[in-house]
Amino acid sequence: MVVFDSEFLKITYDEKLNAILEEWKLYFGAKVELDTFRKPLLTLIDTFKEKNLSKWLSDNTEQTRLNEQDQFWLEDEFYPAIVKAGLEHVALVNAKSILGTSIAKNCLRNLSTDLDIEIFNKSQPAQKWLATL
Repeated sequence: MVVFDSEFLKITYDEKLNAILEEWKLYFGAKVELDTFRKPLLTLIDTFKEKNLSKWLSDNTEQTRLNEQDQFWLEDEFYPAIVKAGLEHVALVNAKSILGTSIAKNCLRNLSTDLDIEIFNKSQPAQKWLATL
């Protein structure tokens, strides 16, 4: 089920995996920031709560560089909200920049040491891992 789809981001609820899949798309338009960046992620959290989920795959391979305000928002608002919503298993995918993925992993780990977090270079192995949980 598609939760959000635009030229820069697709968020789906995968019934088979019982997980939210977030995939940033290669995008050359105007910079995605502030409300344009945050609203889809708030929708992701709402769906996460509504479906009572515990698994999230975030493929940031094609995500453009975030501005400082949005990075702080992720750390201060988004990550705590998704952990509070019941997040237990996270598959982080990024084939281009491990730095952003490592920052996300560290932020999530600081919120809860109980989180099961794995980093992947491709989405398919990440989905296979989530299917085993």
